Amino acid sequence: MEALKRLREAASKGKPVKLVVSGESIEEIDSIKLATHVRFGSDEKLYDLDAPTDVITDGEKQALRPVVFCWMHDKSSIVDYKNSCLQNDVADFKFLVKSDLCSWLNATSDTCKFIEQSQNGKNGESKADSDEISGAQKRRAAEDPRMARIAEFEINSLDHNAALHGTKNVMLKNHISDAKRFAMQLKKSKDNKSTSSNRATTKKQPIIIVSPATTALLSLTNIKQFLEEGKFVEPSLQRVENNVVTINRPSNRFVAPAHSIMVVDNVDLFTKPEYWDRVIAIFTTGQAWQFTKYKYSKPEILFQKYPGFYMTYSGDIVPKQIYDWNVNVVSVDRGEKRFRDKMIVKDLWAQIDKILLARNYGVE
Repeated sequence: MEALKRLREAASKGKPVKLVVSGESIEEIDSIKLATHVRFGSDEKLYDLDAPTDVITDGEKQALRPVVFCWMHDKSSIVDYKNSCLQNDVADFKFLVKSDLCSWLNATSDTCKFIEQSQNGKNGESKADSDEISGAQKRRAAEDPRMARIAEFEINSLDHNAALHGTKNVMLKNHISDAKRFAMQLKKSKDNKSTSSNRATTKKQPIIIVSPATTALLSLTNIKQFLEEGKFVEPSLQRVENNVVTINRPSNRFVAPAHSIMVVDNVDLFTKPEYWDRVIAIFTTGQAWQFTKYKYSKPEILFQKYPGFYMTYSGDIVPKQIYDWNVNVVSVDRGEKRFRDKMIVKDLWAQIDKILLARNYGVE
């Protein structure tokens, strides 16, 4: 610690710091790389540049050489300083270490957190020095009663560096592995959440239910041509194989399962409750018997849970219950007036698309 105190005294009072080579003779030189010792001010005592000091970085005591070289580059930028260290084979200090150490050496700061604290005082203050200062203060107080009264209100002042520094050096090196492990765990957690989310949002083929009534204008026999080709034809009484029709409509707006929609007219095929989660539309003729085996047999409740549609000819009277049930009306022209079919189907698909997006079939 004595070498650090002499260096601080020389730095703060503008005394010269001389690099020397000690051998058969003592020769002053300018190269920190070739120097073996250092001399402070007019003091003839030599201090070994390779001797350890109380400056501690990365848990190890640093030699006097990098400390002296750090002070010699007090005004240098951190880049120039590190380049000089590299050229002269001198260990370099990090920016915070360099800044804090130079502030202490120049006496602009009373403490340096990178210098090992002495047992009884500030950096570089021995127990004898501390006792001497304390004794002088007591003598002044005894000689002058006014000083004693003033001393009662005395508060030890701290500069901003001392106020912000702790009492011990905090080494963060051992936390690097913990930080890496935490980062890996966080990444795995996100991956697991993403996988769970993807699994949870996996969708199955959506379903449309049509009425099995012979009076229905839209049935399994004509719905495919109507929705895929935009052309309405009268329904027929012929039987559809397996009572299932698939509507194909590829779109980059929706996930793959929504590119084909299943159409059924018999809910007896719904052997699991999850089938009802896939229902996106129900076409009705306005007859309540259609809903006897449905999940909700009362149409007032059913059409609060699922979008409803009623298909009719333009100009025909729409049953009052259709409006009471809050069902959408789709009107087509009679006979050969088929030029409006594509526009009607386009509007119908716009409504179905909104339903698919609301049911999370959209591509994120």
